[in-house]
Amino acid sequence: MIQHHPDDNLLVEFANGTLDTAQAIAVNTHLHFCTKCQQNVQRIEQIGGVMLATLEPQPLAEDSFDKLMDSLEALPATTAKKALSPKPQRSENSKEAEELSKQYGPLPTVVTKMINNRSLKWRHVNSSLETRPLVAGQQIHQVSLQKINAGGIVPEHDHRGTEMTVILKGSFSDKQGIYQEGDFVVKQPGDIHQPISASNIDCLCLSVESAPVKLTGFWGRILNPFIKHYAA
Repeated sequence: MIQHHPDDNLLVEFANGTLDTAQAIAVNTHLHFCTKCQQNVQRIEQIGGVMLATLEPQPLAEDSFDKLMDSLEALPATTAKKALSPKPQRSENSKEAEELSKQYGPLPTVVTKMINNRSLKWRHVNSSLETRPLVAGQQIHQVSLQKINAGGIVPEHDHRGTEMTVILKGSFSDKQGIYQEGDFVVKQPGDIHQPISASNIDCLCLSVESAPVKLTGFWGRILNPFIKHYAA
């Protein structure tokens, strides 16, 4: 049972297409698991459609279509062709995506596409945590996979920015609660926590963060200057 969801503002922005790309990826990943939020997004889209239907149509300028075609003709041939044609779909997943699916089960489509986009290596943060950056086509947030080994304990940390986490497989807990498959967890600056994975299975997460985290305590003061990316 999914207990943690995006708030209504995030769902409205997602439905309207105004949410930041990386954060939209996090919401989309949650929707893979959550029929409740899927239905809420559909309702928001329906309400938006009704509102648009009540607006009086505004006539376009007579030369609007001609200007559009002129702008496409001004592009290089390959670019114009891409603009008028649907993007080709991958027929097969990458080796990396297949390996993760075999280990953890089918992944959300948007996560698989990011893995297919480029092969990136796992990086060991400590004995319990590994992180793997994902290519999401934007530079504002760090999007990555986080893997906490079964029974693993992540060092206690604070957040310098907003972090959104969607649990893809397994679960982890902290002082605020237990987070399981499909849960959408948001942490803000000042939210200090220490994730602990369940003892029987790895915890695989998608993480979207606007800034690196900040380790707390004695070792944090020593290691924080060297941290470029770290989350869970």
